[in-house]
Amino acid sequence: MKQSELDFLNNLRQASDYVAQHRGKVCVVYLPGELLEHREQLQEFAEDISHLNALGLRLIIVMGATLQINQALEQAGIEWSTHHQIRITSPDMLPVLQRTIGEVRSMLEAAFSRQQTHHPFPLTLCSGNWVIAKPRGVIDGVDYQHTGLIRKVNQTALQAVLDSNQIALLTPLAYSLTGEVFNLNTLEQACWVASKIHADKLMVFTSSDQMSGLPKQLSLNQLTHWPAQNANQADLIQCLADNAQQVKRIHLLNESDPTSLLIELFSRDGIGSLVFTDRYHQIRQARIEDVSGIIDLISPLEQKGMLVKRSRERLELEINQFFVIERDSHILGCAALYPHPNAQAELACLAIDPSYQGQGLGEELITHLVHKAREQGIKQLFLLTTHTYHWFIEQGFVLANLDDLPPQKQQLYNFQRQSKVLIKALT
Repeated sequence: MKQSELDFLNNLRQASDYVAQHRGKVCVVYLPGELLEHREQLQEFAEDISHLNALGLRLIIVMGATLQINQALEQAGIEWSTHHQIRITSPDMLPVLQRTIGEVRSMLEAAFSRQQTHHPFPLTLCSGNWVIAKPRGVIDGVDYQHTGLIRKVNQTALQAVLDSNQIALLTPLAYSLTGEVFNLNTLEQACWVASKIHADKLMVFTSSDQMSGLPKQLSLNQLTHWPAQNANQADLIQCLADNAQQVKRIHLLNESDPTSLLIELFSRDGIGSLVFTDRYHQIRQARIEDVSGIIDLISPLEQKGMLVKRSRERLELEINQFFVIERDSHILGCAALYPHPNAQAELACLAIDPSYQGQGLGEELITHLVHKAREQGIKQLFLLTTHTYHWFIEQGFVLANLDDLPPQKQQLYNFQRQSKVLIKALT
């Protein structure tokens, strides 16, 4: 079999887990005007959205048009001003905005129509007045005029569109209960709608400077306190912090690469930055089906002499003593807790996937095991290590002597390994 075929099979196997996980999930996609400027990129985006729709995702696209609106206002000779980086929309701008947003929407609909000729499934892009707007009002003495905020979302009507397997489309224009038209900040709109309908994911295509320096994953709380590297990034952080707290996962993707959508959703580590408001991973008691994943983790450390070798049979017998860190059905870390007499317990077989080291997972796993030990009435933890005793000291363990171990453990001590003994009092 060719390497390209092997790569395809491996990618397909990895993606298949995510296909099942994402089916039926609600995903809001923020599409900035910059991505709409290039026909090839727009067509790639439409193709990928079609695939997501066919795979069972329930999709809402929030279409931006800031770039196109700026160009249209300049051509019309209309000047505009901003306050707190938000455009003030005057009445004379509205005809230009309505015409321009209609043109941008037409471009997007045309791309999806072209896509249907290459796609075996019917695909419908549907828009409506699901979002009810209100005036942004007067702030610091400045009247925003026809720049608006969201008053509410007709969730029932929007869910009906998703239930019918249609893709919902929202534009920057929304209407008040009295029929007035308002220009909305579309990133705010995407965040707000995603929060109100409890979307599982918010995918945000954004500029490279807004993503500059961001890690692969971080919590929304960490992002809120992130030292912004530029004004655009500060605006993005503030918008997400203010409007997206109810969204479980926020994926930030580079707008110059619309194909990143599929990679982000169907590969373990993605391609963008993931902001999570729920736990991105979980620590749980190991199950028998985790044995293979644990072996994959500890085998390299056993070969280096850093861990005592354990057979599959031993792991299966002792699986109830193990705890694992799991992310998207992948075992990232493990450790075992073995109770001993006299309110002592051994912490053993701690291992973290090398690709995820340095992210605090080891510390989190120890904290979890300390909590479990306390629940069992354990007063002292001990461990044996040959390589990482300095790290364990940083976690609150102290060097001890062989005599501090339980008698049974003293009898099994391997003098050839010369392991360091460390203990931690649980008070």
